[in-house]
Amino acid sequence: MANNSDDKKDKLSDTLKKILSSGSPTEISKEILTTVLGQALKAKDDVALKVTNEMIGLVRKIDFVKEFSKFAENHKFKITAEVEIFKKETSKEVAEKKDEE
Repeated sequence: MANNSDDKKDKLSDTLKKILSSGSPTEISKEILTTVLGQALKAKDDVALKVTNEMIGLVRKIDFVKEFSKFAENHKFKITAEVEIFKKETSKEVAEKKDEE
């Protein structure tokens, strides 16, 4: 972790040196924008990773069976179904149908 922080400080230090040594406002602006954009993208990725890990941790803590049991205590379920049962055709019956066609 400390290494990552040191790398950021080094990059910022290098950027500041370049800005101060550069005489052109265009080069200074371009360097600032590049650094700011790079840091913003890195911060966005860091935040997204932390949020993702927190959400995963929260979901893992949920006891879905217990929660469904609580839900079922206060709700009524109505299930309807239609079931049809057909007799299987024998190979002889299938052959007779083909002969009729």
